[in-house]
Amino acid sequence: MVHHDQRRHLKAILLIFSLFFQTHAWAQYTDPLFQTDLFFGLHSQWVQPWRGYLETVPASWFLNGTGVVLNSPNPDLVCQMLARHGIALTRIEIGWGNVRLDGSITNPAAIAALQACKNNGLRPIILLNANQGVPCPLTGFTASVAADAPAGATTLTLTDTTGFVPGKTGLSNLTTYKAAEVLVTAVNGNTVSLSKPLPKALAAGTSLAMATLKYRPFSVPGSADYNATLAGWQAYVQTVGQLATQYLGPGGYDLEVWNELTFGSDFLSINDYYAPPFAPYDEQAIWGALVKATADVANANPALFAGVEISDGFANTIPWPASSTEPDRVTGISKHPYPRYGVFPGAEQGDNGELNALLGQENPPHFVPGYTEFFPEVQGTGIRTEFILRDLSPITTDIYGTLHGRFARGIDKPCWGWITECGYTPSTLGISDAATAQLLKAKSTARFFTFFLHKGCKKVTLFATGGGDTGLGLVEDNFLAYAAANTVYPTNDTGYTSPALAVTARIAAQMANGASPTPFTLRPLTVTNITDTHNHFQFAGDGTPAHPNLYDREVLTVLPFQSNPHRFVIAYYVMTRLLAPPLSPEEFDLSLEGINPTSATCYDPLTDASLPVTIAAAPQGGITLSIQATDYPLLLILDENPNPSPTPSATPTPTPSPSPSATPTSTPTPNPSPSPFHRHRHWH
Repeated sequence: MVHHDQRRHLKAILLIFSLFFQTHAWAQYTDPLFQTDLFFGLHSQWVQPWRGYLETVPASWFLNGTGVVLNSPNPDLVCQMLARHGIALTRIEIGWGNVRLDGSITNPAAIAALQACKNNGLRPIILLNANQGVPCPLTGFTASVAADAPAGATTLTLTDTTGFVPGKTGLSNLTTYKAAEVLVTAVNGNTVSLSKPLPKALAAGTSLAMATLKYRPFSVPGSADYNATLAGWQAYVQTVGQLATQYLGPGGYDLEVWNELTFGSDFLSINDYYAPPFAPYDEQAIWGALVKATADVANANPALFAGVEISDGFANTIPWPASSTEPDRVTGISKHPYPRYGVFPGAEQGDNGELNALLGQENPPHFVPGYTEFFPEVQGTGIRTEFILRDLSPITTDIYGTLHGRFARGIDKPCWGWITECGYTPSTLGISDAATAQLLKAKSTARFFTFFLHKGCKKVTLFATGGGDTGLGLVEDNFLAYAAANTVYPTNDTGYTSPALAVTARIAAQMANGASPTPFTLRPLTVTNITDTHNHFQFAGDGTPAHPNLYDREVLTVLPFQSNPHRFVIAYYVMTRLLAPPLSPEEFDLSLEGINPTSATCYDPLTDASLPVTIAAAPQGGITLSIQATDYPLLLILDENPNPSPTPSATPTPTPSPSPSATPTSTPTPNPSPSPFHRHRHWH
């Protein structure tokens, strides 16, 4: 029997345990548990995996990592606009279909794009792809239907079948953009047998688009067809390398293998051309095989591909590829983390459960807050289990026996994140006013670049130069019209420059100011306290410790870049779940350790103005600043007196905080010290 005093004692123990758990969950700004406790299958509205680690990264990461996908004509003027406004990279596709039957590439648009990159100092990521519309070298022609054929027919009579090659010749574009969509499997006079039933009726006299492929779609691994197609792909990779080197110089570009599996990828499997299927086999094996085959070409031609990096583009829209399984020659994993629009609680992900604010797992049904999301960093949060930080992070985690994380295959063989497409569409929010849309894209562009280039992406190329002022376009429509009518760059481009490019140029200028030309040791900073008096929040909880409000101080994003041994440029902002309506400036006190600045200034790259910042306290080895924050990055610039510099390291390798334990791939050890956040009751 439990007595009254014993029950009171038990309740006290439970309360202490609960408070400890709260302190443990939110004890510090950075805690690896914010990432590692969100194992694959769980998601969370409260736990922020981007706060699982905090690094000081070199400013050069920003300066060398900003990019915009080139999808506009008149590339020379467009590339000049990009290069003048802080953009270092672009992405262009030279698909396998650009290769002629003789093995050469003569496409004027591809060559013009390469020349424009060279002329303007942009480094292109060249996308290697085999879009089903023109998947490989082919011969296109037309054929005429001789006799009516109903939908579902497996034979077809044509007026002429001269030159048909069974297994490679086919009917194109019957239901979608796809060369040889239905293959000819046999020819008997002018009647052909088909690889699948006709998807629609064809009347006599119909003119059909036809194609004869140089290579069969990828088939059963090890088969003669498979080997021939794979060898053809490798010849294509080498041809692209030769072309790029001719126009860009040795090592002046990088390669991405494949675009997205969400569309245009039927050529990866022969079974997509047959019904019933051609053969049972592991159709997904080609994903890794094609990346390896590309790496093999680079390894076999070291002089041709010296300085060229390779990324696995099959990972763009799926979470399964990991650095631990990539060939050593592959140094990137690509992602396309487009923001999604969602209204909660209806948009809540249904999976194995939710991690609440106490790091406790709850299975459905459970409380879900109500709010609307459409923000750039969504895949850096735990709102959905497939967040890409699992691959960008210095923390190694396990997903079903496969190790993920940039150092999963060793500290000396990092595999970095590449965002090769991403963008923000104001029209998704119903915004049709160009000026308002451009302002939102300026904010989102600054957030995309500062966040992901800080959190483990080596390259971020946003989509795209063209796409409309209220859509994805980052180059203004008026400049694209100017470029179509002129060959000389405007003397004054102010009226042609989008706010997104203007803000990028201003951030880049601050990163470049005082940048060290030689390597130096990066210094970790620690966020020790964030306080406010307004208690503003992103969404309301239910009043319980497990489901509290998500306060703005909990998503105050602090991203330290370092320009030289004594200069830090810290991008910071409130990671709002929406960019509209705008967030009015909010006051915070931010405490940092690891720096002794003699001056602190704040710069607004959107308005090109200085903002007030007050040094509230400056203890040895740290500083407390009173700052304003809003929904886009402001730059906190901290300068120290130039004391003797530490011994330079071989390369400016970012130092995670908290520091990793014994091995670089192990989980960083949480700091068990008491938390000022909890002590001041400013965190859960």
